[in-house]
This record gives sequence, C-alpha cells and structure tokens, in this order.
Amino acid sequence: MKRNILYLCVIALFSSCSGFLDEEPKGSITTESYYKTEQHAVTATNAIYDYIIAGYSPGGLWDNNFGGVFFNYYWVLQDVFSDNAKSQITSSTYQSIDNFQIDAYNEPLEYLWRDFYQVIKTCNVVIDHVPAIEMDETLKNNLLSEARFFRAYMYFDLVRMFGPVPLRVHDMNGAEDEQLPRASEEDIYTVILDDLKFAEKNMNYSQRQGGGRPYALSATALLARVYNTLGAERQSKDYYQLAIDCAKKVIPSFPLQEKFADLFLISNRFNSEIIWGANFNTTLSEGWKGGQFLVRLLPSLDTSLGGPDNAQGWEVATDDLYSIYSSLDQRRNVTLAKSFTYNDGSKATLNAPYIFKYWDREAEPHGNSSDAVFPAIRTAEMYLIIAEALNEINGGPNDEAREAIQTVRKRSGIVKKPDTTYEGFKKHVLEEYRKEFVMEGHRWFDMKRMLAPEEFVSFIQAVKPDATPKAYHRYFPIPQHEINLSQGLITQNEGYETK
Repeated sequence: MKRNILYLCVIALFSSCSGFLDEEPKGSITTESYYKTEQHAVTATNAIYDYIIAGYSPGGLWDNNFGGVFFNYYWVLQDVFSDNAKSQITSSTYQSIDNFQIDAYNEPLEYLWRDFYQVIKTCNVVIDHVPAIEMDETLKNNLLSEARFFRAYMYFDLVRMFGPVPLRVHDMNGAEDEQLPRASEEDIYTVILDDLKFAEKNMNYSQRQGGGRPYALSATALLARVYNTLGAERQSKDYYQLAIDCAKKVIPSFPLQEKFADLFLISNRFNSEIIWGANFNTTLSEGWKGGQFLVRLLPSLDTSLGGPDNAQGWEVATDDLYSIYSSLDQRRNVTLAKSFTYNDGSKATLNAPYIFKYWDREAEPHGNSSDAVFPAIRTAEMYLIIAEALNEINGGPNDEAREAIQTVRKRSGIVKKPDTTYEGFKKHVLEEYRKEFVMEGHRWFDMKRMLAPEEFVSFIQAVKPDATPKAYHRYFPIPQHEINLSQGLITQNEGYETK
C-alpha cells in the first residue's frame, strides 16, 4: 500500500482540537454554490495545507492516498535517487529507485505526481472562486497569494522532476482535467513566475503568516530558487543576478540560527531561519499529521533501553556522504550517526550511517511520529545561491561569493577557505549544499543543476557501483497511469519509452 504502513504500532488518538488546518469536509467545497462568504474563502484556502501534509484520504490512515506532498516521498526520493542515501526496503519498488532502474510503473512516483496535482487542484479552487466573494480585500489577496505560492511551488518541482507536464490552471473535473497534453516549459515557468510575483506583492494579511503559512518573503525566496535554476538551465547571467537580488532581500529578515542543531529542536519550531516549512504536528485536526522522519529514518533498536519506537530505518546515508564531513563539522554528528548510545550508557554499532537530524530526543524520546517541521526553504540556501550565482556570473568567485559560502561554513565550525578557481569553487558550493540539506529535498536537484550529464552519471556510479544511472535519469518517468488517463495525450520522457 502507498505509505508502507508507516505506523506499525497504532494507537488511535484522533484529536478534536481546532487548528488552522481544520476544515469542513472536502466534498462540501466542490460545488459552485459553496463559494459565497469570507469563511468559505478561508476554509477553501486552509484545505491546501491539508493536502500538503496528509493528502486526500477518505479512508483515513490506511487509505492509499494518505500523506501529502511533503509526507515522505518528496524528501526520500531526492536523496535515494542520488549519491546521498540508499534504501533498506527490499521491495523492487524502492530498490529500483536506489539502483536507477526506475520505470513508469513505480508507485512512489505515481503517488507523488498525484499529490502534486491534488494540491494544484485545491489551489485552483481558491484562485478561480475566491475573487468573486465580497470580503475584506487584504484578506482576499492574501488567500489568493497563498494559493498561488503553493501552485507555483508544485509546478516548479513538477517541471524539475518530470520536465514538461500538463498545465492545469483552472478548477476542472473528470476527463476535462485529465486529458491535457504536456505544456511547454516556457508556459509552465510563466505561470510559476507570475504566481510568485503576485504572492510577493499581495501577501500582506499578517494574521495568516507563519506557523506553516508563507510570508511574502517566502515567495521571494522561492523566486531566488527558481531564478537560480533558470540561470543554470539557460546559461543566463541575468537570471543568476535575479536569484542573487531575491536572496539578498530575504536574508535580513531570516537570520541563520547560531547553531545548526537548533534548527531541528521541537521547542524551536519555525525558527528564524525557516523561510517556509511544512507544519507537521500530531495535535492538529484528524490526529495523524505527525511527520514520518523518525519512523522512516531512525534505526530499529532496543526500546526498553531508550531506542526509538516504531523506527524502521528504511533509508540510510551512504558511506560516501558520511565521509565528506570533517570531524570538526558540527553538522555531521547532528545529521548522521554510526552508533547509538542507550540510556544506560551502552552503545549499539549501526550497520550504516543513519539520519538522526530530525530527532529531538529530549522532546520526543519515543521517536515515533514527529512534530518536526519540514524545512522546505531556509536561509542557508539563500547564502549558497548567492555564492553559486556569483561564481557563474564572474567565471570564478569574488569576495562576496566567498563570504557567502563561508557564512554557512562558519556556523558549522569550518574555517578552511574555499577554492578560488571557478571549477573548484563550484565543487565546494555543491558540497556545501550536500552537507547542509540531507533529507531536505535538495540533492538530486542540486546535482542536476550543477553537473553535466556525464558528471551526474559518474558521481552516482562512484558511490553506488551496482546502480545503472543514465543521463536521462535527470528526469523521472511520467507515471504510466497518467499516460493512460490522458488516452495517450501525455507522452513519455526520453529513455523510459520501452521500460
């Protein structure tokens, strides 16, 4: 089943408390007659957050649809389909991702595609229906900005993962929604940029910002990411400069945390460095909205001595990832561990480097579902975007580029100066992305953007000798299910046609 039955030891605790994700049943916001009042507009917008976290799951926890975009597949696929991590799940579904033998029938990809488009559909409901409602204009524009921010986010990741995809920008149903061909990347990026610029300008209703909702500067930060990607894809100094400009706008309002470890403390949720993060919280409505970082990533150990409950260790870091950290790098011991110390002081040696960064052992000693926030956009990335983009613009790092990368390094205790050549500095920036953002949904994207196809392949082969990476693995296959629904209007990506 879709989510691999993540909660193997379930105690049914369905919360009745009210949070900002509480909403009326989704079936009640699908008719034209519904969208009449300000509360209808708020409810429709709140539904977006539910799809991001829990997805549309009328069958509850055991529904194949359970789990939204950031629930697990998003950040798992990014690292396993790279040199960062490997799967310990024996099923062919995950082994094919790990070994780069993925095909159009892969279920995690199919469900992730579905999650993206469920969020887009919910955003389109708001964008199409809220403008006609008589209500406070500042609130209205903020709700529209939230919807357009998330629609842009979904399309940006879709186009990076799959290349051209169907462009759905209105609230449609049934075959009308499914039978659309792939749009051009140009048209998709036009929507992305228009949405983010609108959100950047109109997200001004302060009561609906923070705690899992975006700020205007969240749109600016995402624009920095988009422009940096376009700079690389189109070899454009103009886009790189736009990326730098956006990143510089964001940094003053979202200062780096003093310590890397503080980023992941439960008491420090939504800290100053998180520009936007997905709000996983076990106390929100419907009960099962805790993050799956601990269930998936922590090792199975003796719970009677303080080992985590229900830990499956399905994904582990590669030895190569562990080896790139120096012993002085404070990120290593926060992010990864090769051993575990029990409450009585005894130690267990682990079979691989496990990913511990999301476990606040003091706040969540049982290590089950977590209240950890998924840090989707944070300030360290803004500094590295500046460093990367300046290196590309100038054909080598200037003082500002070196200062930007050193700002990230110094926080982790690294004082070694970066290379001053173009290629050497680019290598250092790519390495800093790798060390900083383990299991945060970055690595595959960073490799695709910063490496030539043959380099991408060689990086993977060096770490995973049994894998068979190809240049076409810079994109995922289009799920066959979607090709079938479109009655052939959607075509397959190169390299996957006969697989």
